Amino acid sequence: MNCGIIGLPNVGKSALFNILTENKARSSNYPYCTVEPNTGVAYHKDKRLDKLFELFDASKKSYPYIKFIDVAGLPPGASKGEGLGNRFLGTIRDSYCLLHLVRDFSSPDVSRFKPESSTPFRDLELVETELFLADLQIAERRLDDNSESEYWNKTRIRLMKQQRPENDEEGILLSAKEQIVLVNITTGNKKPEIDRENVIYADIKFLEELKDMAPEERKEFTGMLADWESGLDEIMVKVKDMLDMVTFFTVEGGKEVKGHNIKKGKSVYEAAGKVHSDMQKKFIKAEVYNYKSLEETNYNTRRLRESGKIRMEGRDYKVKDGDIIKIMFG
Repeated sequence: MNCGIIGLPNVGKSALFNILTENKARSSNYPYCTVEPNTGVAYHKDKRLDKLFELFDASKKSYPYIKFIDVAGLPPGASKGEGLGNRFLGTIRDSYCLLHLVRDFSSPDVSRFKPESSTPFRDLELVETELFLADLQIAERRLDDNSESEYWNKTRIRLMKQQRPENDEEGILLSAKEQIVLVNITTGNKKPEIDRENVIYADIKFLEELKDMAPEERKEFTGMLADWESGLDEIMVKVKDMLDMVTFFTVEGGKEVKGHNIKKGKSVYEAAGKVHSDMQKKFIKAEVYNYKSLEETNYNTRRLRESGKIRMEGRDYKVKDGDIIKIMFG
């Protein structure tokens, strides 16, 4: 499963993609610089894994990751093919959720799309309209094939009113996907109010500059900024929630601490397959305890075991977020 990054041209999508995935996708001050979609993985620098790495005196750590897709800007008319719009709308139909980037910064070096009417909320609505129109085309094509379909008739009416479909039987409707709105702001400016759920604020240009600093220099610099937050951790947590995933941890050979993302509700038997296929094939049982329980004992594993919080579980146990799992296999 992946998250698609969308928005108008020149709002900072490719720059955000590069920051999240530590990639080097092209990013320039003109529309459609991104022609081929950029795909990459973003590692979630989970602080729980950092603590486990320290606790177990491990030599290596591997963070859990989420896959992102960055497509070209979607201007008005994208649903009719403007600016290669249909091609990119098709690419993000496979995305499970959307990270919708809107602009609230001024820069003489980065032109603004339709500057005469641009506000963050207006820009948001422009792109959302294209999603509704693209979905409406699909609904009408389905009705051409079966005009009696109750589902597509109801969906068509909702889309014409720019209302989100009540459900998405085929998993292809863009307007039905959950969205996170990320406002690209200038640090220190007042945050605009956006009438949406799941709104995050980040200064992407500033994050780009920080990325090029040495780690110690970066830490010192951000420490001087009162109440500064990058927004990156919040993005990863919200995307993980929207993908309906949980994170579990393994300590392999006492040397490597690894984080793994898995769909909520999956069993420890399925989790074993995420670690290694042999572990799943030869699964016997699993030793399980949760990070919260470990935290409550002040990271004392002996006290944790004495309190009975370390359990042996069979293959049907449902993995919870923060579980630390040791797979026993033949």
